[in-house]
Amino acid sequence: MRDYGDYTAVQKYSTLAGYLEHFRNVSIDNDIPGLLSFFYVQGQIAAPFVRIPIGGSYIDPRVHVFWIQSSRTGKSISWEFFGKLLEKCNLRTAVHMGGSDAGLIGGHTQRDNEIETTTGLLDGQCALNFDEGSMLLKPGKHSKDTVLYLQTACNPIGNNKIEKFLKDGSIITNSMASIWATTFPPDGVKDYVLTKGIFQRVLLYWRDWTDSMRQRVSESRMEGVFGPEPEHEMDETKLVDYFLGLENRLRNRILEVYAMEITEWQALGREDREQIVQKVKRKVFSKSESFDPTMMQIIDDYYSLVSNIDAKLREVVLSFIPAMENYTIILATHMAMLEETWVVNGEHLDMAKDILYDLYQNLIIWLEEEVEVGQKAADKRARDERWKESIKAVETFDLDSRGEGWARKREVLTKYGKLKNLSKNAQFRHFDKSKMLFDATREGAAVYIRLKDNS
Repeated sequence: MRDYGDYTAVQKYSTLAGYLEHFRNVSIDNDIPGLLSFFYVQGQIAAPFVRIPIGGSYIDPRVHVFWIQSSRTGKSISWEFFGKLLEKCNLRTAVHMGGSDAGLIGGHTQRDNEIETTTGLLDGQCALNFDEGSMLLKPGKHSKDTVLYLQTACNPIGNNKIEKFLKDGSIITNSMASIWATTFPPDGVKDYVLTKGIFQRVLLYWRDWTDSMRQRVSESRMEGVFGPEPEHEMDETKLVDYFLGLENRLRNRILEVYAMEITEWQALGREDREQIVQKVKRKVFSKSESFDPTMMQIIDDYYSLVSNIDAKLREVVLSFIPAMENYTIILATHMAMLEETWVVNGEHLDMAKDILYDLYQNLIIWLEEEVEVGQKAADKRARDERWKESIKAVETFDLDSRGEGWARKREVLTKYGKLKNLSKNAQFRHFDKSKMLFDATREGAAVYIRLKDNS
């Protein structure tokens, strides 16, 4: 993925850039999760007020994230930063480390011959952190129930009621929770991503953490020992003020559109407030003339990413596109919030698409490469033979003193990609695994390769 500073949204919105400056000083070299965490926080702020209509249905502004990365690489400490920021914005946070369903859904307890009902973490507005997300990937009845609850909680607010039937009466949970899950890459994680519906409801970020990256982070951390307090362009109190100000703007927008006083709103219960938010959802935000043509181009860009993928994997990868479309609209609405406008336009969509396109491409590359994990020697030989077939199938050249048999690397990769049904990014990654078969040289701007004598 590109550097976080290359995204137009970071360049345009000082609040987003200021937030990331704080995040990067806490969780080093995790800029993309930092970017997602901003929208995670903002989605919780906006959750009680914003419903985004799509035809006869709707979505809400929450952003759910599942982050897969090696242990001890800054996942947990990142929560320490934005979890505290959420608390300063008077929002409920919780860390779920496992346990019974009652922790998530609630339950009944008997006290003095009376049955008391307790609510769970998923009930109401909550930023919920699964610091050991691997629990969602382990087979077993409890984990299956947990995944089902989370999957339902990720459905649009107001349409995500969870009802659990118990002997002392059912527990009903109406969730406005945002899910933030992190885990190391457990064995067989690809199979869960391919089969569990929860992953079609979250923004999934995977990253391979190399030894050199670990060393770079270690060096950065040690440079800060006994050092001065990091200086920031934007003080953390200004971030809190921004989020609290956004909450007020969204609430006041509801009051303006519905023509009611704040005292009336404050007197209402959650269900009554939800009914009002549903009634005005087509008036809070609107779209500009540039919205529709930009969205059509974005859809075309997403589908172009799957054009050369193996047929079996393609069906799974395609199942992520509806979520990518939804999140494009959600993040575009977030951009409008940052800009303090009630009109979502094509530029907002493009800024959202820049981030999501890279995430989707990153997901595709990972899933393609995971198919190769653990292959036997026979599989490696078969792959090498495909590379040999590919270079023999394209035009070769005599490069003066360097001899004959040189082929343009780009053409060889394209041929190999067609044989293996791989995207362009996967072609390069496969080549890295077999590059010992080839010599390489450059002629002008073009790179040429040929088989080594012993190949």
